[in-house]
Amino acid sequence: MTGLASGSAFAAPTSAAQSFNEVHDLVIVGSGFAGLSAAYAALKDGVKDILILDKMEAFGGNSCLCGGLMSVPLNPKQQKQGIKDSVELMVADMTKAGRGFNHPDLARKFAENAVNICPMLDECGVQLMDKVIRLGGHSAPRTMVPTAASGGGIVVPIHNWLKKNGVQFRNRSQVIDLLMQDSKVTGVLVNCDYNWKDGTSKKGQRIGSRGGIVVATGGWGQDKDFIKTTMPVYSLLECTSQPGATAEMLKALLKSGCLPSMLDMYQLGPWASPDEKGAGPGSFFADYAFAEGMAVNPKTGRRFMNELADRRTRADAELKVLSESTPEKINYPIVFCGEKTTEHAEGFKAAYRDKTVFRYETLADLAKAYDIPLKALQQQVDEYNKIVAGTLKDPFAKPLDVKQPLKAPFYAMRLTPKLHYCMGGIAVNPRSEVLSTATLAPIPGLYAAGEVTGGVHGMDRLGGCSSVDCMVFGLEAGRNAAAYLKAQGN
Repeated sequence: MTGLASGSAFAAPTSAAQSFNEVHDLVIVGSGFAGLSAAYAALKDGVKDILILDKMEAFGGNSCLCGGLMSVPLNPKQQKQGIKDSVELMVADMTKAGRGFNHPDLARKFAENAVNICPMLDECGVQLMDKVIRLGGHSAPRTMVPTAASGGGIVVPIHNWLKKNGVQFRNRSQVIDLLMQDSKVTGVLVNCDYNWKDGTSKKGQRIGSRGGIVVATGGWGQDKDFIKTTMPVYSLLECTSQPGATAEMLKALLKSGCLPSMLDMYQLGPWASPDEKGAGPGSFFADYAFAEGMAVNPKTGRRFMNELADRRTRADAELKVLSESTPEKINYPIVFCGEKTTEHAEGFKAAYRDKTVFRYETLADLAKAYDIPLKALQQQVDEYNKIVAGTLKDPFAKPLDVKQPLKAPFYAMRLTPKLHYCMGGIAVNPRSEVLSTATLAPIPGLYAAGEVTGGVHGMDRLGGCSSVDCMVFGLEAGRNAAAYLKAQGN
C-alpha cells in the first residue's frame, strides 16, 4: 500500500511501494525519550545506519518540556538510601491508578525493566540529583530527578551521545503514512521541509528501512478535533503538550490496520494552574506543595482530597471544587505550603517570578487574597499541623515523607486540571511489536513505544512513569528492530 495524505507534497507513485528515495537500516519516527532509547538500543546491538525523523523544528517533543521525573523501583539511589520497594509494589500502584484497565503483561514489563534504563542514562551522561521523591499514588519514594529539573536534562545528553555515535537526525520531516509490502512495513512517506505553523511542506520522499519502523511520535493532546470525537467533554480543556502533539501519525497507523487500544481515555494533570500556559514551573512546584502543604476549597477553607493521591483522584476532586463556581467567579482550588518547602522545591523560583505562585505574610492575607473564610481556614491549618505532629489521624490518609508543619509566610497557587496525557493509543505486546487489527498478531517490521501506545497504564498513570514507559519500551523496540534487521539477512 502507498496511501497518501490529502494535501501532501507527493505525486502519484510511478512504481511499486518499494521505490524509495533513500533506504536506511532503521528509521525511527519521533525524537523524544522513546525514539532516542530505541536508537540507543539498536546502536548497541550493531545497527549502524539509523535515521530519526521529527516533524518539528526542535527535537525532543514533549520529552524536552516535561519535568523529566523518572519513577523507577529498585533504582540505585533508592537502594542507597535504604528505601524499600519492589516490582510487585510498582505493579500494584500502577494497577490501582489505572483502575485495573492496565494490560498486565505490559505493566509488569514496565516494572521489571524500569531499572534497566539506568545504564543508558549513565553512559549518555545524564546528571541526576541525589534525592529520590514520592509522587502522588506511589507507595514509596522512587522518583529520580534530573539535575536540570527538566526533560531536556535527559534528552539533550542522549541526543548528543547518539549524534556522536553516528545516528542521523532530520527535523521538519512529517511522516504521514506507512509503506508496506507483503504485509510487512518497509518504509514511510514523509513531507519534507514541513512547517507546523501552516501545515505546508515543499517536497515528499519515500524513505525505506531494512530493519522496520519504530513509531515514537507521542500523544495528540493538541488535536482538538480528534479529542472532540473521542472524548468530547475534554475538548475545551487547555493542554500541556507542545503544539506538534497532533494525531496524524496515529491516523496513519489506524489506516494501516494497527489495533487501537483505549483511544477515549485521557489523563488530566491535577498540578496545573490557570496562571501559566501548559505545565510550567508552577506545575513542578505544586508536587512539593501537595507533599508538604495542603489544598483547600476556597468556599469552605477545608481540605477536599488526599494531596498525594493518584492523578485521576486529585483531578476529579478539583473538578468537583470547580463545579461550585458561579458566573461571577471561578472557584479555583488553592494549594499552599510554608517557606521551608520553597527552599528545596524545583520550579519555585521561576513560578514565583512568573506570578503563578504568590507569597502571603499571614494566613489572614492568604484568606483575603482568595476570599476564603479565615476562621475555617485557621481551623484547618491547626488540624493539619496536628496531623503532621502525629496527634491527629488524617481523614484523607496522606503519606507524610516530610513532616513539615504549616506556618507563615505561606506560598500559594491556584489549580485547574489540564489535559496532559493520552492514555490510549496503538496496541503493542511486551516486545513493542505493533498488533494487527485483522490478525491480532504482530505486524512484521513495525514497532512502537511511548505515548502513542496504549495499555501500559490503563485508565490513568502515575507521575514519573511516562518517561520510564518511553525508555523501557523504546529500548525494547530498538533491540527487536535490530534482531529483525539481522533476520532479514542484513
